[in-house]
Amino acid sequence: MPAPSLQKVAVISGGSSGIGLACARVLLAQGYRIALLARDPDRLREAATSIGSDAEARVDLVPVDVTDAAACQAAITGIASRHGRIDWLITSAGIVEPGLFHDLDLSAHRAQMETNYFGTLHLIQAAVPVMRGHGGRITLVSSGAAFIGIAGYSGYAPGKFAVRALAEILRLELAEDGITVSFVAPPDTETPQLVGERPKRPLVTRLVSEQGGTMTALQVAERMIAQAETGAFFLAPSRTMAWLAQFHSLYRPVLAWQQRRILKRNRINDPKS
Repeated sequence: MPAPSLQKVAVISGGSSGIGLACARVLLAQGYRIALLARDPDRLREAATSIGSDAEARVDLVPVDVTDAAACQAAITGIASRHGRIDWLITSAGIVEPGLFHDLDLSAHRAQMETNYFGTLHLIQAAVPVMRGHGGRITLVSSGAAFIGIAGYSGYAPGKFAVRALAEILRLELAEDGITVSFVAPPDTETPQLVGERPKRPLVTRLVSEQGGTMTALQVAERMIAQAETGAFFLAPSRTMAWLAQFHSLYRPVLAWQQRRILKRNRINDPKS
């Protein structure tokens, strides 16, 4: 490995759009060099162009499918070989396919778990050996769905619950390596993924999700990065998410009652559902 660069390096998955790209903008403004990871090379190039010519020289574009452990290892090894360090890993890659359980194929469950949980795990496993010794930060992007069961998210929420559990454990285990672990639970965030998801949401999912409000990707990125820099574990971009993190166990029976009412009413109005 070469001598570490003097410039801090941040690796961001899901970097071609949404929260990942917004995080890149914020960290670039702080002087970081950025490695953007995403599956589609064309979208990565469009993302780099959108950042602006002044910043492009400090952005590495790394096409990688996070569900492929070997590809993640190769990507991290390549970044470490070029720059000699990784100071911040943000795992923002994720997918969502909402639908009531009886409408979802097994393949939909598997794809979401592979990307949302294992895609996160693959990158962390590859990056920790590079970060051990000089420390740094790892921020796992989860969801409000990591705290409470939401009908219509049987394929999505389990992976986000798992990301939250992984973050809690790594916070403990990696502290001795000087690595600060945090996780963020954004509310609905205006991203291309949300635009594609909204029309597919069952009624109950839409009504519950709307309770959390909506933020822009830049708002989420600015707040999560500012909170992570304080050393906080849970990063709450909004007051609603902060409240949910604190009181989800008390709110769970109330939300379950609300959802049962919506589901029952929907079955009565649509006997085929």
